Amino acid sequence: MKRILFFLATALLIAGPNSFAESPPAVDGHDAFIKSLRERKGSDAPKDKGVKSMSKPRTLSPVVSRFKGWFIDITDKAKPGKLDGVGVVEGISLASKSRDTSAWQFVETKKGYLVRAAAGKYKGWHIVVDDSAKTRPEGPTLTVTPALRLAKRPTANSHWKLTLAKLGLVLEATSGKYKGWFWDFGGGDPSHKEGDREVAVNVLLAEKVVAGSYFAVKPAK
Repeated sequence: MKRILFFLATALLIAGPNSFAESPPAVDGHDAFIKSLRERKGSDAPKDKGVKSMSKPRTLSPVVSRFKGWFIDITDKAKPGKLDGVGVVEGISLASKSRDTSAWQFVETKKGYLVRAAAGKYKGWHIVVDDSAKTRPEGPTLTVTPALRLAKRPTANSHWKLTLAKLGLVLEATSGKYKGWFWDFGGGDPSHKEGDREVAVNVLLAEKVVAGSYFAVKPAK
């Protein structure tokens, strides 16, 4: 019995904290929401044979906390780098006012969804995961990682599972070290001024669905 318990404990340690993370249940309107994203497949689609459809530009905004109504965006102070030989920038953020850089497209592929910048300086770039990013505690019961990057083209870990849940859209990584982790943000992180808006460089991946994992999706203006 002791040997069995030892092996079970070892397996749990190896599996890691996200082993029991689960996708939230989809609401009845999930299928209709997914269908509503299948709006176009134009010549500007990513050069990926698996592309099925693309959405028109959308904004994504948290539905809770002091960042409620802010927009997924990219800071003016984004840091350039490389990931798997692809040019990336680090600085996916929340901004208090929308700009052209707040517009994103959902690109449906055989592997899942790509989230692609629809306008602005980084038009055509994709939100991807950097497996080399380190984890950190976010309070006593949650582990997060600042692993999201904006890449010039899709990398090995670029695809997302979309689930329309009761509180909003949840985005879940489908591959890599952080497979099964969810978009989130640091609720207590500071913001700074960029022009006429506040920007917080705090968009993360969390090991489980929490309040910050739900986003409102609206047509970009």
